[in-house]
Amino acid sequence: MNPLLNMSKNCIVGCLLVAGLLFAPILVSGQQVLSLDINQAVEMAMEKNPTMQISRLEIESKNVGISETKGLLLPSFNISGSYNRNIKKPVFFLPEGSPFGTVLEVGSDNSYMAVLSASMPVYNPAINASLEAARAERQLAGEQLRANKLELTYTVQRAFFDALLARESRIVMQESFDNAFDNLQNIRQMHQQGLVAEFDLIRAQVQAENLRPGLLQARNAYEMAVNYLKAVVGLEESQPIELTGNLHDLSSNMLDQFVAAEAHRYLTRNTDLVQLGLQQELLQRQTSAVRASGLPSLALAGNYMYQTEANTFNFGDYNWVNTFSAGIQVSIPLFRGFTIKNQARQLEIASRQLSLQKDYMQDNLRIQLENILNSMSVAIEQSHNARQNVELAIRGYQIALRRYETGQGTLLEVNDSQVALTQARFNLLQAKHEMLQAKIEYDRFTGNNQ
Repeated sequence: MNPLLNMSKNCIVGCLLVAGLLFAPILVSGQQVLSLDINQAVEMAMEKNPTMQISRLEIESKNVGISETKGLLLPSFNISGSYNRNIKKPVFFLPEGSPFGTVLEVGSDNSYMAVLSASMPVYNPAINASLEAARAERQLAGEQLRANKLELTYTVQRAFFDALLARESRIVMQESFDNAFDNLQNIRQMHQQGLVAEFDLIRAQVQAENLRPGLLQARNAYEMAVNYLKAVVGLEESQPIELTGNLHDLSSNMLDQFVAAEAHRYLTRNTDLVQLGLQQELLQRQTSAVRASGLPSLALAGNYMYQTEANTFNFGDYNWVNTFSAGIQVSIPLFRGFTIKNQARQLEIASRQLSLQKDYMQDNLRIQLENILNSMSVAIEQSHNARQNVELAIRGYQIALRRYETGQGTLLEVNDSQVALTQARFNLLQAKHEMLQAKIEYDRFTGNNQ
């Protein structure tokens, strides 16, 4: 039988077995393969991540707090009722010589009263200041939500890029492994024809088998990276996924409109810096609210009273009387033991502390941004060099193969060129990965992805 035909049949059978092993879990589990690109991964994580849900509830809570504070500016109504049994009736003391005696009892055994009271603030600076503080708290909660989005986006993107790097590294290892075994088959045929020595055959076998552990490690690394991505996104581990995209296209798309000269302009969007500013504003609002609590306030008030007294429980014979009053109430705080002054002083000191922290942070952020931009510049240059090196390595490997097949070269040249080609491909993948890593680090740093 033709050895080439036999080898082809073996390859077909092997491919079918491998395909069966790969697709069997999917068929058994009945789950459809989920095609996932980087944008879908981020959106899915945003929906399922508990931190995001907590942040959204926090904003909802702050909105309710604002509504609660606004309610203090609306009229308030209260109804109260009471019943008293006068075991000893109240008395009036009369002067001596009064025809009623010196002590006069008043009232009845039973006393009933129902009161409807209403009030509405007309001028209350403390409520208005508290409302501004509540709005500042909501704005801070919104920025914290943006910070969580930035961090989650960065985490998902990094996990996605790591999975792509592991997948493409596995492909490189698989291609290197396949090339080694193709060389082994050629050398085996050449040995059978007496064209090469047995040493070359043994050397080719060893070279091919030495690549097998690396291939297994690459497959395992890919599985681990995909499982971590599933955990970050919120997918079940049993859910099969297929990653869409590659490092080359993603790096080109993400860096297409990036201008390093404009990077410092976006530094003000750094979420840590923005949060410090909002915290400082909140302290200022709280200081105003504390000071406003010591200012006079003005409110409208009214009371409607319905009452009666009797010595019996014959309710039908009761004489009910109603009264109504309305007026203006003025409240002027005079002295509270310097508590308002000290509370405001404490908040002012905290605000100054935040101001110093903000200045210090701005200096550090500029340095960090320079480091990120330098890392991105180095990664871009490395990628350019690595791409050229891969082209040279492919050319060198092809030349080494032809030289060996024509008897002009050695197997050592083939092996060396193959190792060089594999390393060049790994270097290119690593450079692309570092470019993407630097870009998402920059996006998180400047808040550009939200």
